[in-house]
Amino acid sequence: MTARKSIRTTAFRYGIIFSLIYLALLFFSHTYVIQQLSNESRKHRLEKEVESFQAIIENELPANDEISSMIDRFQLLLEHAVIVEMKDGSLIVSSNVNQTDFRIVSDKPSGFIEVSLGADELLGLKRNVRSDSPLSSITILEMENGLAEQSTEAHLTLIIASALLLVALLALVGTAIYLSLKPIAHIKEDMRRLRSGNQPRLNLDVPKEFSPLVRQFNNLLDLSSRRIDRHRRLNSDLSHMVKTSISANLAILSDSDSLPPSREDIDFMVSNLRDLNRSLNYRLTKADISGMQIGQTCLPVEIAKNVISVMEKIFPDKIFRIDTSLPNDFSWPMERQDLSELLGNLLENGGKWGQSEVDISISQTDSRLTIEVADDGPGIAPEAASKVMDRGSRLDESVTGFGLGLSIVSEIVEDNSGQMDIGSSETGGARITVMFPLLD
Repeated sequence: MTARKSIRTTAFRYGIIFSLIYLALLFFSHTYVIQQLSNESRKHRLEKEVESFQAIIENELPANDEISSMIDRFQLLLEHAVIVEMKDGSLIVSSNVNQTDFRIVSDKPSGFIEVSLGADELLGLKRNVRSDSPLSSITILEMENGLAEQSTEAHLTLIIASALLLVALLALVGTAIYLSLKPIAHIKEDMRRLRSGNQPRLNLDVPKEFSPLVRQFNNLLDLSSRRIDRHRRLNSDLSHMVKTSISANLAILSDSDSLPPSREDIDFMVSNLRDLNRSLNYRLTKADISGMQIGQTCLPVEIAKNVISVMEKIFPDKIFRIDTSLPNDFSWPMERQDLSELLGNLLENGGKWGQSEVDISISQTDSRLTIEVADDGPGIAPEAASKVMDRGSRLDESVTGFGLGLSIVSEIVEDNSGQMDIGSSETGGARITVMFPLLD
């Protein structure tokens, strides 16, 4: 059996994993963004420097040695490498730079350029000079190392700031999770009180996400309670019936003065045993009612057609018709035996009391399954119908004819959170409608 996991522990673990992923993504995104911003800033600065240097040369028209002196002062001031390419192909470069290494600049096109010299990465701007000038091009290269150090510092500052913000965010999220899951402690306390017998049901004042679970749990408790009560009643009834029947029969059989039993005594015992057998079958059928079962489904149309096939054999002189727009494979969350028992009792009553026709209608509307059975018999008297609708009524003892079957139907409807209505059909017979809701 796998170990149970805590929601808070799971959230904490995932929070750490996602935080590390977030920091890694943040690191690479910062690196890219800072690099782009740094390059744009450097390019803009290089454009200004090239324009300034070009303007000085074009205004003063210095000789080559003067240009070299200007380059050294410019390089000393800005710490940039300056390369001036003359029309004759010669190069004038900063005094502290190897001229041979910068021959590769001549092959570069005009515009921003990148030059790799050993471990150094140089970013520069090369600009061609107008044709009437002795200069061919001016290139200013910026050593990246110093700026890279500044970028690294900015990058680390952003990472530290982001990490601190992430810690604050995790603290806020953790607090939100704690407050959100706090109602679970109330549910846990309700469960403890329920086990100890201090309360009969779970409190429905729970978060919306847990409401269906709590309602379903309470429904199961109600169903279990009804089953226990029903079985206790049935056991009490069975015990009373069996003892009474056995006592009556033993009284006749033990009367030695009248042995052998008279024909009247034999008829009484046979009638008594038949009544006992019928009552046993009825109560055992009620004991078999499953009620609402999680994960159980049935096919109402298919079950109805199967029950009709049986009824047509039992009542060959009656016509059974089904009216439904639902397909044969339409399913409904209900225990198959319960629905089969319900339809069997309704159609059997219709076949027993109907003159010639029994109609059954099955439909689904507004998340509800509706089953209606109508016959053309004498109908059900209002006082009998009221006793059928009375859940506490002992229908088998108080209502003749319809009592036994409808008592079972009433039990099934109640255990599946349904409703039952008894009225008159268009032909004046009985019309019994049962409705089962689709529970959350």
